[in-house]
Amino acid sequence: MIIFITGGVRSGKSTFALQVAERKVEKSGVIHYIATSTRSDIEMDDRINRHIEERQMRDKRYVTHEKSTHIEKLMVHFKEGDAVILDCLTGLVTAEFFCSIDQGIELWKESLFQQQLLERLSDTFMVMQQSPIPCIVVTNELFDDIIPNDKSTIAYLKLMGRIHQKIVSICTQAYLVEAGIPLLKKDVEVR
Repeated sequence: MIIFITGGVRSGKSTFALQVAERKVEKSGVIHYIATSTRSDIEMDDRINRHIEERQMRDKRYVTHEKSTHIEKLMVHFKEGDAVILDCLTGLVTAEFFCSIDQGIELWKESLFQQQLLERLSDTFMVMQQSPIPCIVVTNELFDDIIPNDKSTIAYLKLMGRIHQKIVSICTQAYLVEAGIPLLKKDVEVR
């Protein structure tokens, strides 16, 4: 089961995701928090550590997985009764899309690479949707700003749009969070 949560930066979507996960996890379960941000500098280290500490202070048991690519490899850790938060999809797709730049290769320019990435991520989310384990997918709303004219950003935004549409087409619930208020956009009855 996927619950999709989107919104602008600092809109309250991560806080809402924690609340949803805490309602969905069973007493004996664990909330698996997949953090896709990477530790790039001291400020980011401090922010990540502060968020981990804040989750540990909550009433539920959290396990943090710092994984910016290939989240499908984490699924072996999830069991029935658990809940999963992916925070955030935007970071995951950014890391996956631009992963080859560090080696001086720009795979993002190749349509085959883009298609294979879309298919792999779509397959991952299809498995998550079919699982009884609730997976809360947090993402940033990127399509309200002016569209830049550089090729890499345009290609990235097109891919993000396709992934958002794919996940929303299969998810159980979809929310838009604005100023801390979650607005339900889709709700499919679970049988």
